Amino acid sequence: MSRIVLGIVGVLVTLMGVAALIPSWTLATEPAWHSWAKIIVGVIALIIAISDSGE
Repeated sequence: MSRIVLGIVGVLVTLMGVAALIPSWTLATEPAWHSWAKIIVGVIALIIAISDSGE
């Protein structure tokens, strides 16, 4: 169950970071470093969710 939740959170955070880097979308503004941090954290969460043994 926790692998599924971590995977979903990872996908959402990664998509939020990518969406923040698209300049034509003016839903909200944030610094570029914050967008890249979201992408990195999301990818790390996805890697952990995929590589977790699940016991």
